[in-house]
Amino acid sequence: MFQVFGVLNEYFKRRGNITEADMGRFNVTGNEADMHAFKVPSLRMAAHTAPYLHDGSAATLREAVDIMFEFRLGREAPDEDEDAIVAFIETLAGESEELWQ
Repeated sequence: MFQVFGVLNEYFKRRGNITEADMGRFNVTGNEADMHAFKVPSLRMAAHTAPYLHDGSAATLREAVDIMFEFRLGREAPDEDEDAIVAFIETLAGESEELWQ
């Protein structure tokens, strides 16, 4: 699935230094509706795939959660909500040692 990043707040405008990669799916389709749209990955194993976001600008999972709250939901998350979301995502990693060998 593809989702537009920065729906409620303008992430790219605030961050500045917009690159061609920041245009997202638009680079493939040329469709204005695909501007800043990116493939949304599965959350499975996400706790082990830092850095986060399309450009690797979020070094930690918690930082990625902060950014998503601000730019997808338009608000700040209470610390306990962020802790719960990060803890939940960490449970999606499984426990198989084979995955990391």
